[in-house]
Amino acid sequence: MAIAVLTIFAANCSAQTKPVHSPAPLTEEQLSVYPGFLDKLGPTLHIRNVANATTPFDFKGFPEGRPCLKGIELDDLSEPLQAVHAFGPEIAKGRELNLVERHEQLKLLRKRDGSSESQPEKAAQDKDSLNFVIFSEIAFDKPHQFAVLKYILVCGERCDSGATLVMEKVDGRWTLRRGIACAGFVNNTWGEMPR
Repeated sequence: MAIAVLTIFAANCSAQTKPVHSPAPLTEEQLSVYPGFLDKLGPTLHIRNVANATTPFDFKGFPEGRPCLKGIELDDLSEPLQAVHAFGPEIAKGRELNLVERHEQLKLLRKRDGSSESQPEKAAQDKDSLNFVIFSEIAFDKPHQFAVLKYILVCGERCDSGATLVMEKVDGRWTLRRGIACAGFVNNTWGEMPR
């Protein structure tokens, strides 16, 4: 099941062509968007682990006409739709986060699924420490006032969820754009996010 979850997410968030590992590191601006997400939703989602690489951005799950992007003209999408970047320790700076590689992600899922079957009480205590989030690449608008990204919170069998969100730069910091979510899903079913 763990492998299926990761495979489905990779398929959902990949471009038509094979993703290209970008030789260039994430820019300072890109690196400032992810912490904005972590500051706003990290405590709510109880994020303890972050996948050490992004996935390509895509428009899967957006409602027809993409109403959440009304008035936003996206910049060149060639890189976000095809590239992936590795995160360095800077993503966790000042936060209690672990960067987890693909093999570690699978171990977390196996451990969680195994403990939930054999020791349900322990599984409930450990659940947050065994979850991890995977981020997509970021699609910026032309003036870089808005940033669109996807995330998936992987938490084991039948409990993954995620969304595509618009972040907005306010007073030099990235925050969630109020009242507007592009798409969301629970258990690998993409659909419009409730408002």
